[in-house]
Amino acid sequence: MSASALCRQTGKSIGLGAIVLAVSSALLWATPPPDNGAATTATVSSPGAALAATLPNPFTSMLAAAQANAAADQNGFEASQMQGSLHGTPGLWNMQFGETLAPGQVSAGAYIQRYSRNPGGLVLTDVNTGWTVGLTDWLEVTFVTTPYRRLRLTHPEQLTFPSRGTFADFNPVAPFARNPLLHGSGYWGIGATIGLLSQDRSAPFGLALQFAEHIPYQMNFTQGALVYGVTTTEPWFETNVLADKRLGTGGELVFNAGYQHNGTVNKGGVNLPLRDQFNYGFGEIFPLHSRLQGIVELNGSTYFGAGANPVSTDTLLGQPRPLDLTGGIRFNPISWMGINAGYRFAGNSPTTNASGFVFGLSFGPPVSHPAPPPPPPTLACQVSQSPVQPGTAVQISSTVTPEGEAFTYTWTTSGGQITPSGNSATLNTTGLAPGMYTITGTVNNATGQSASCHTEVEVREPPQNPPTASCSVSPESVLPGATLTFTGTASSPDNRPLRYQWAVEPASAGHLDSTTQATAHLDTTGATPGGVTGRLSVTDDRGLSASCSAQATIQQPPPPPQASLAATLEFKPNSSRVNNVSKAALDDVALRLQQDASAKAVIVGYATSTEVARRRPLSAAATLRLAEERAVHAEQYLVNQKGIASDRIEVRHADGPHKAEAWIVPQGATYNGPGVAFDASTIRR
Repeated sequence: MSASALCRQTGKSIGLGAIVLAVSSALLWATPPPDNGAATTATVSSPGAALAATLPNPFTSMLAAAQANAAADQNGFEASQMQGSLHGTPGLWNMQFGETLAPGQVSAGAYIQRYSRNPGGLVLTDVNTGWTVGLTDWLEVTFVTTPYRRLRLTHPEQLTFPSRGTFADFNPVAPFARNPLLHGSGYWGIGATIGLLSQDRSAPFGLALQFAEHIPYQMNFTQGALVYGVTTTEPWFETNVLADKRLGTGGELVFNAGYQHNGTVNKGGVNLPLRDQFNYGFGEIFPLHSRLQGIVELNGSTYFGAGANPVSTDTLLGQPRPLDLTGGIRFNPISWMGINAGYRFAGNSPTTNASGFVFGLSFGPPVSHPAPPPPPPTLACQVSQSPVQPGTAVQISSTVTPEGEAFTYTWTTSGGQITPSGNSATLNTTGLAPGMYTITGTVNNATGQSASCHTEVEVREPPQNPPTASCSVSPESVLPGATLTFTGTASSPDNRPLRYQWAVEPASAGHLDSTTQATAHLDTTGATPGGVTGRLSVTDDRGLSASCSAQATIQQPPPPPQASLAATLEFKPNSSRVNNVSKAALDDVALRLQQDASAKAVIVGYATSTEVARRRPLSAAATLRLAEERAVHAEQYLVNQKGIASDRIEVRHADGPHKAEAWIVPQGATYNGPGVAFDASTIRR
């Protein structure tokens, strides 16, 4: 056997061994666990089976939970909505959900798929297995592998394979494919998915970001390119955005889009910089939890960026554009496992058989059912004493079953004030009228179940004692227009609420500002002098009353003030000059005005036309002028020399001997004496 044949045979053995390992692991993990829940082990003859038997079994807990749920399920069958895709992540086949697994949950998939790619008319048959484990509510990790790939080349004339240098025409999926039939191990990969939004946490849709690295099993150029030729021999890295939207129980829509960076082959004398690619797709599964579900997918890729053109004759940027439409079913014999079968059509492979398939098993966390609700609670309550008198504090206690659960309590009463304290309460009966009062307690458990209890307290009337009252008035004597304050002091020996009612006698004594308060104010404006009595009646809510009174006197008001002559000023005939004697008299007038700031002064100047004998009489105008000057000069002395405000002084003129009169007019008085008022500003100062 030649070296190349030996290598091909070795690759075939490795691929078949990987298939046996995958299938045996799946079958072994589907076996019910032993009673002690330990990891499953078995006596096996092959190394692959031995390895699978010693691995921890992530499906044993699933099976136990599914068996328990099947016995308790009262609402029909529910398939797991997080079963593994071709990548092992929760999803359809090629499409992956935006939802992530909960901590400790596992999804897995074991599939075989066939699809075609151009150029070269490649028909590829892959075995895919993968496992995904949830680490937190937003993080899961994945291991995926293609342990076996079979490649049939139906149009080798479309490809070139020089021994050295750069390729002219190649297929980026398997650029070294040249023989009609190739097979070997594919690749393995690891990845992490970070959940950003989750419909399980009230988001409108699921959204996640995924990172994955894929590494071919055959990275050696001789083995990977010259012997097997089923992969690129170089790793590639993916970043994907995963989104999904549940349509109630009708189904779930899925959308994926991502960037894939492909490595450059630079070994064995070959330099092949592979272009990066944009991967996309969408799909739907329906109904969401049915035993039989339909699946449709449309996914494709577009190559872009710098690198070698796979085929120089292609119409889109010199690159192939894979586009696959897949439809089929997922049958779920048990809630956590599905049997998948689908038809795949390669929509962009015009020169080869476009038909393919996908078939395999999908596994997901079983549908969990909430624990049955606890039995509804019962509540009994009782009071510490009954009957009671108003004002007594009554204790209410309660007993609830079942014991040991967390409960919340609510207390209400038909009268009085209740103070809750967990499973007990206190009723304050202060102010309650005699009668029966109902206290209601309500208890709620964590599931919203509730129970109520009722108990009654009788409030009886204590011995009835009338209230007491006393009255006072301040001041006891006032002039008309002043205010009298009547004050009542009352109390109820039985602590009953009291009502006040005031009245005054006689009614003409004035007006009360309030008749229903403990204090009342009487306005005596316009009242007739004499005695006045304030009477108070105090009544409790039972009609028992007490009364009291207080007397005051409204005095006769003094006579109103009168204007008085304060000084007479003498002037020489035909002169208006204020002499020293007159100034002394005006000083007394100023003092009185200063002592009574509310008083005013009236100064009347007098003059006659014949003040000087044997002279020609003064004219009427001159005589008037002389009288006004005498009044103004006296006014100016008070203003300028004594600081009396001019607005407090009124000047007048009158006929009479050569003099002036100064009158003091107290507040409230009116000057009714001689003289005619005039404007002092018309007289020269």
